[in-house]
Amino acid sequence: MFFHISKTAQTNFPHNHQTKHFVISLDEGWSQTLDQNNNNIWYKGYLDDGLLDNHVIEISNEEIPSFNGNFCVIKVFDQGISIRSSRLRSFPIWYNSDIGLTNIRNIGEVFWSDSVVMLKNNMEILHAKFDVIGDINPNLLDIDSVTDQIDQLLDSKIKKFLSIHTNPIKIFLSGGIDTTFVFSYIQKHTSNYEIIAESHVEYDYFYLKNHGYLKQLWGYNQIHHWKQPTLLASGAPGDEFSCRNPITVDFLLKCHGTSFVETMEDSRFKNNSLNYNFFKKNYLEKLSVTPTYENLTQAIYKGCDYNVNDWQHWHLGKTLTYTPLRDIEVFKLYARLEVDALKEQLMNSAIQVKLIGKNNPKLLTTLSTQKNELNYMQNLAEFLV
Repeated sequence: MFFHISKTAQTNFPHNHQTKHFVISLDEGWSQTLDQNNNNIWYKGYLDDGLLDNHVIEISNEEIPSFNGNFCVIKVFDQGISIRSSRLRSFPIWYNSDIGLTNIRNIGEVFWSDSVVMLKNNMEILHAKFDVIGDINPNLLDIDSVTDQIDQLLDSKIKKFLSIHTNPIKIFLSGGIDTTFVFSYIQKHTSNYEIIAESHVEYDYFYLKNHGYLKQLWGYNQIHHWKQPTLLASGAPGDEFSCRNPITVDFLLKCHGTSFVETMEDSRFKNNSLNYNFFKKNYLEKLSVTPTYENLTQAIYKGCDYNVNDWQHWHLGKTLTYTPLRDIEVFKLYARLEVDALKEQLMNSAIQVKLIGKNNPKLLTTLSTQKNELNYMQNLAEFLV
């Protein structure tokens, strides 16, 4: 779902569409239509609960994004070009008055996920802010209540998506908790899936021309890609949206009178939890000093703000990446866990483990014993071979 909008064609993009004032440069997989005024619209991605084709014109006319999913809609009209996306925009927008507007590389000013952007014909930018986070409820919930509500939310969303998108969905199981978590719901609602047992990357023009830029985007250091239309399920961004990112969880723990550092010293978790070694290697020294917020409402809000601007996967070429865990309402539920349950979720992915067991207990045997350990795929041997 990559684009570059400027006055000149971009040779690193396979498709360059000349309009009256701009050239719209796109990777593979975009569709095109016209609105009632014969304005050109290009679009790509998916909706959570409908077909994007049926709502493109409505989306292009929105002042404030309201649709959920993972998509981009670009409309050319008399005054310039508008960019519309899902409410929780999954990609950055970078702007430079000389270079243009793009989401492939940092060219200057960045517009965060709470911005709606328009590029005027003279290359000036207009943008408006909206409330992407919504209301915050700080009332604590026990782990059973949070588990049940997350189950209902994800089960309904994934079931609806699978009923609409009937092409086989591919999934790469790595022993990771989040991909297995998503797969447990896919397997629950359909047999129309394919487990990918190897890394799969097909080079196309855009991939080869931009592989260096892509490697600078965290989510594209390791990605599967097919040149034919493909739907790939992903567990991203599971750590961030399920309270397993120590940075945002530390905001919450401090409101409970403790911290991430203290949790790592807790005898229940030290050297004896799913995420301990990974956290010790990657986070422990970085989190000796972090902000403290006045109350839980502020801490949850800051965690939401951090997450909505954590862009990981949009879509590369004709491969659409399905990311149902990118859901701010899910994060808000995790963030309301009572403190002991919050620690269990942080260190052991307690809620995902419980729900995987509910959906298909056999999948629990495939999970990696330690997050990102050396032989993290070893428990998949009996399941896949």
